[in-house]
Amino acid sequence: MLSILLPIYQLDPFPLVKELHQQCIALEFPFEILVFDDSTDANTTIAANINSLSHCQYHINSKTLGRSGNRNALAQKAKGTVLLFLDGDMWPKSKNFIAHYIASSTHHSVVFGGIAYRETPPDNKHQLRWLFGRSREAYSLNQRTKNPYSTCFTSNLLIVKTIFDLYPFDATLTAYGYEDLLFIKTLQHNGIPIHHIENPAYHDGLEDADVFLTKTTEAIRHAEKLLSMGKLEVSDLRVVFWSHRLKKWGVQPFLAPFLRIIAPALQKKLVGPCPKLWALDAFKLYCLWR
Repeated sequence: MLSILLPIYQLDPFPLVKELHQQCIALEFPFEILVFDDSTDANTTIAANINSLSHCQYHINSKTLGRSGNRNALAQKAKGTVLLFLDGDMWPKSKNFIAHYIASSTHHSVVFGGIAYRETPPDNKHQLRWLFGRSREAYSLNQRTKNPYSTCFTSNLLIVKTIFDLYPFDATLTAYGYEDLLFIKTLQHNGIPIHHIENPAYHDGLEDADVFLTKTTEAIRHAEKLLSMGKLEVSDLRVVFWSHRLKKWGVQPFLAPFLRIIAPALQKKLVGPCPKLWALDAFKLYCLWR
């Protein structure tokens, strides 16, 4: 049995649930779709729409569990032997999305199908998130196969339940950022292979640039804590890796004041119509050093 698990926060995932439901029904494969809303704010319309579909359940958490806790709660509730984690703002690229995962699950314990972004650029306020995603999340199958752990994300991931039960998300993480990275690192450290296939889902829930930069700042602060706790290593994060390199080369004392001066200009560039990833990298370095 396949358990499709959708962790959400203040989203209406009914169109996605309906699409997944139709694919499962067509396959005549035993399944369930569980949606756990971590916003603790009940939406009776969404609940009624999802619960009206067979083998589907919408649940409101009684308290906020966080990104890791919500995923663990979904897995604990799941009845299937195979779990498919799919974020609520994703959309299957293929009408055979579920069929491809079911076929792969017979031979592999962990399968990642990839992340895709729409070809058409979004409006200006969503440009930064779209550009970042296309450059640093939407890896080709060839790239993913060569680097199976560093190119894997939990927003579109199939995993056998017995494996997940052994290595769940770290529920002690309540701040924003890097819970998926730690989960993948745990699989890697325990020798659990990740099989990559061409079965992407579009990431359609693009945050506007201001929200994305706020989340980026929060994530970097969390990264510093995780590094101090020994849960992350310098090589795990691009910005931390380059921070250490620049400090080693003696550049940091000169570059840090310069970044403080240009930080407002960087932010203005990033929220504008033509954001650049070099500016985002510089902004992250500023956040790390300030």
